[in-house]
Amino acid sequence: MVRYHIEEVFHMEQWLSRQPLILTPTIPLMWTVGWLCTMSAYIILGGEPPSPNQLQDSVLLVSAVILVMNIYNLILIYQRVEKYRNLSTYAPRALLLAIILIISIVLAWGQPKVVLIPSYLNIWVMIFIVLNCLQALLGQFFALLERPQSRRRFASMYWPIVVLCTAGIVTPPSLELHNGWTLPFIISDCILLSFFIVRSWQEIPRILIKVQANNSIIYEMLVGINLTTIISTVVSGVLFIVFDFNNTEISIVVACFALSPTINGISGLIIGAMQRYNNDYRYGHVKGHPQRYIYCGIFWMIILLMLGFILKKN
Repeated sequence: MVRYHIEEVFHMEQWLSRQPLILTPTIPLMWTVGWLCTMSAYIILGGEPPSPNQLQDSVLLVSAVILVMNIYNLILIYQRVEKYRNLSTYAPRALLLAIILIISIVLAWGQPKVVLIPSYLNIWVMIFIVLNCLQALLGQFFALLERPQSRRRFASMYWPIVVLCTAGIVTPPSLELHNGWTLPFIISDCILLSFFIVRSWQEIPRILIKVQANNSIIYEMLVGINLTTIISTVVSGVLFIVFDFNNTEISIVVACFALSPTINGISGLIIGAMQRYNNDYRYGHVKGHPQRYIYCGIFWMIILLMLGFILKKN
């Protein structure tokens, strides 16, 4: 009986990963904010958002897969409660993460058309974004606890979460109130943009740090995309404030202001995760001159932003 129990425990340890997952807790936030801001930009450019009835089944299917991944990650966290029994905050945070996950499931599956496929920001979407943000922050606590920081300072995993949460809550109302803002709205937008500039400037050296992930073409392109979105967020944000103050409407600037922070947050999360995963990246190796792939990422990001201009022109 004892031998059977030992074999079962050994099999369980082999089946379960040794460390909690990094990106899994952030996927709901990336999806919700990404979809919401993309639809906001698409509407600004004159497009009609797709009907929720056409997408509900597909989105529910994908969300079921993400749900399974998050439950699996929660199991990985709870199996280490005994290991971190001296850390008083571990068990309460694990319990809080489980509660947030349950509430998010009830909210998402109770109103999938409203919460999972939003075309505008409402109270339920805002609550869901806040829950996703808390889930992502807690998930990063457990993931980074298993990956102690070395002397090299990697890209932050918390800053992109803050960027995504802020973009999801601030951007859609800003676009809806375009040309109808009062002075407090403009001041708050200036404060947020200033904070983004300062914090992003501090983050650039961490993004450009030499790590094993530099061998990956995808990683280098993501670095280029992230750096481009920092610049496009600042430029479009400043122009958005100036044009709004002068009651001038330029849709392509507004759309760029909606998309840039979202892409910046998503790319930042992937970059941070790739820095911490000690993979060999044997496929798709960079063979000399990695800067060319950074430039390629910048080029693709510029093309993406120009597509909005073409869409508006047509």
